[in-house]
Amino acid sequence: MGIAKEPTKVANQKKVSAKDPSLHLPKVRPIYLRPSYIAFGVIILLATIFFARVAIWEHSYLERMEGSERHTANITPVNKIDEEVDETEPTAQEITEYTVAPGKPRYFSIPNIGIHNARIVEIGLKTTGELSTPYNIYNVGWYNGSALPGSDGVSVFDGHGGFTNIGIFGNLPPRTGYNRGIAVGDIITIEMGAAEGEEPVVYTYRVTDTATKNLGEDANNYMTTAFDSPNRGQGSLTIITCTGDWWAKSKTYSQRFFVRALLETIN
Repeated sequence: MGIAKEPTKVANQKKVSAKDPSLHLPKVRPIYLRPSYIAFGVIILLATIFFARVAIWEHSYLERMEGSERHTANITPVNKIDEEVDETEPTAQEITEYTVAPGKPRYFSIPNIGIHNARIVEIGLKTTGELSTPYNIYNVGWYNGSALPGSDGVSVFDGHGGFTNIGIFGNLPPRTGYNRGIAVGDIITIEMGAAEGEEPVVYTYRVTDTATKNLGEDANNYMTTAFDSPNRGQGSLTIITCTGDWWAKSKTYSQRFFVRALLETIN
């Protein structure tokens, strides 16, 4: 006669578990997503990633490029609009009464694009090596580290717009449907300051070339050209301003516009 074996603990546990009502869990219905919902979600996710990467790239690109546009003297052209600018257009009386020291540039004119007797203010460099800009957007800046107008060197001028107005050089670059812009052969005049009772000297320049360069390497490489005369040994002037697309996040434009002109006559 065989001896009955005592059930093992494992068997007992299985038996108890099978009878334990607390372990009978309710059935959970699986959740099914429609393929169209999944596809839409993926599209939204990819679009978010794409635009985030574009924003990050733009910001990092500008941080690398701004301040890198240099000529041989390590001067950086203006890349940003200052936080505080004056967008008030000067009155006719303010322009007429404007004075500078004798022998310094006073008025800047380009008749073909509607610039008449714009006030010229002296500017220098910021601590970053960047060219300063006039506080008022309707003034033209003359870089005091460049040659005086009328001399054999290169006189450098700049001017920039504000946040709501295009400023003195807004019509300098050609804009399709808006203005012709400055062109080769156009006349630029610089009137100098004079002592009381003396007639002011006026220098006439003729535009020889213009150039639009993308922010970064293109503008970088052109800076040496911008600070050279189109005809070595002959007096000239260069205008530098911004153009292209406005990048609001970095408060700068995507391109730089250059104008060079040769000294022709002294009146």
